[in-house]
Amino acid sequence: MVAPSRDDRSVDALVKSKAVLDVLAELGPSTAKTISERTGEPVSSTYRLLDNLVAVGWVERGINRGEYRLGIDCVRIGGQIESRLDIQQIARRTFRAHHGQFGIWGLFVRRRLRTVCIETRTRETLQSYAQLVGNSLPLSMSAPSHVLTAWLPPARYEQLLEHYAYTNELGGTFSTMRATAMGQARHIRECGFTYDVGQTMAGSVTISVPVFNHAGEIQAAIALSGLSRSLEPELACLVDGQPATASAQDMVRLVQTAGREVSQGLGYSGDHLGLNS
Repeated sequence: MVAPSRDDRSVDALVKSKAVLDVLAELGPSTAKTISERTGEPVSSTYRLLDNLVAVGWVERGINRGEYRLGIDCVRIGGQIESRLDIQQIARRTFRAHHGQFGIWGLFVRRRLRTVCIETRTRETLQSYAQLVGNSLPLSMSAPSHVLTAWLPPARYEQLLEHYAYTNELGGTFSTMRATAMGQARHIRECGFTYDVGQTMAGSVTISVPVFNHAGEIQAAIALSGLSRSLEPELACLVDGQPATASAQDMVRLVQTAGREVSQGLGYSGDHLGLNS
């Protein structure tokens, strides 16, 4: 039997190290025993791997005794990679892959209290539609706006609501607005999508879903606009958890697929926080 070469051993060590890093990225701070169970490596080998990864700064000891977590060097590399990812380019590829679909694809981001479209794609037969790029919408209206706020961390969402109320001089109505907005955001997260009629694009239906970065943070919203208003009652049924036609379900799945593809392009590997598979 031929002994493994030095190159083979080096590759094997890299594969095992990657498996450890994958576990820590997925589970967060974990013990050597947990990592061993997830990777299928003996505990003794796992400890040796962890010691080596700690030595190069890719792993560090956690706050709790016996736990390990991703090291600052590893996190910094991830951040540098993400900063080089062009979300518009990723979205452009995704939109191109689904260009046969009737409607206008849009990529939206939040700019303070406004939602701005930064990328679109449409079928040639729809070029007569006004392009959405550069369109700015209030954060209080439109499906992309609601998506961009629904997945914000609770504390950040609270700050945003307070700022919005102050800017718009809502004063005494803030508590009512807050309760309504928080309930709406919770429902959107449960559904995994939302829609509007005539707000993103006049006279038509728009379906929107979230885009997440590698850390699972809301990064943008994908939307498909220019859809027939006949979809509205069926989408309302889906939002309310009632039976809907296959065409409405397929349309929502299509937009969810596009959102998932752009998120994966940004390094997100989660379950898309409730979006249907």
